[in-house]
Amino acid sequence: MKPIVVLSNAKQQCVTFFWKENPHFYLGYRFIEHEPETLPTPLPGIETLPAALSVAMPAPNKAAMSNEEGDPWNKDWRASHVERDTGNRTELSFTAFSDGMALCRSVDNRSGQRREFIFEPADDGVRLWMSLATRTPITGAFCVQQCLRLTGNTNVGWRRQVACVPFLSEFDFQAQGNPHETLTFARRNNEWVKFPLPRTRYHTSPGSSILAEKSSGEIDHGLIVRESLGGQYCSGMYWERTAYVSNRHPADCVHASVDLGPLGSGGSKTVCGKVYFISGTKEDLLELWKRDFPICTR
Repeated sequence: MKPIVVLSNAKQQCVTFFWKENPHFYLGYRFIEHEPETLPTPLPGIETLPAALSVAMPAPNKAAMSNEEGDPWNKDWRASHVERDTGNRTELSFTAFSDGMALCRSVDNRSGQRREFIFEPADDGVRLWMSLATRTPITGAFCVQQCLRLTGNTNVGWRRQVACVPFLSEFDFQAQGNPHETLTFARRNNEWVKFPLPRTRYHTSPGSSILAEKSSGEIDHGLIVRESLGGQYCSGMYWERTAYVSNRHPADCVHASVDLGPLGSGGSKTVCGKVYFISGTKEDLLELWKRDFPICTR
């Protein structure tokens, strides 16, 4: 089953992935979160991380979906949106298309750059493309945070508006008498390592220079996974050029910091990513990820 992509919170720059066949749960995704983290020099070795075989950003080829087509969507979800407040620093626009794809555009870094996103639903999640174009030179690292939201029933209302997956919610799990337990994993030395509380950052080898002492250690690559208790369901996120991954409480989300630098004046760069959602274990998800992002150098 392929999800539908809608804009669920324009102010917080969040989209939602939902399945009409299962209206009681849905994933959230925040595509603009905080100012970019920068360094004057590039991240060494960032190009050696696992990459998709093709990075071409697809173009939607169907008509735009109208907001009126949304029934029985949540009343605050939108199929299209254009910022009319000229004071809004993101200048956000969003369009969902009848073929299931969605396009989002926004400005970044105080209008110094422009970002474009493509969301393409798949049977095991959503394929992602992010493109950055800059008016001014970027001499080194330019890391932007991507956020997969896995909110449960015990979190605040606006977060449940964006995401509701109680069986993958650490906030719910902890509220049920497991205050120190988590459900989030990454890979280290070809083994799973569990994220501790309250907030943890694990860096890939290239990301050590941007995190320094803030890191809790090095991981193999940027795949970050949330597995339900018992392994019935699993979700995860991976981006090419990931400098580090992290968890966050009580927002009940996981992050990938994606490096898009360096870039010359007028230049652009496109990277691929994917959000996974499957009925299965983290081992099942790992096999899907290996298929999508081979261990190779682009």
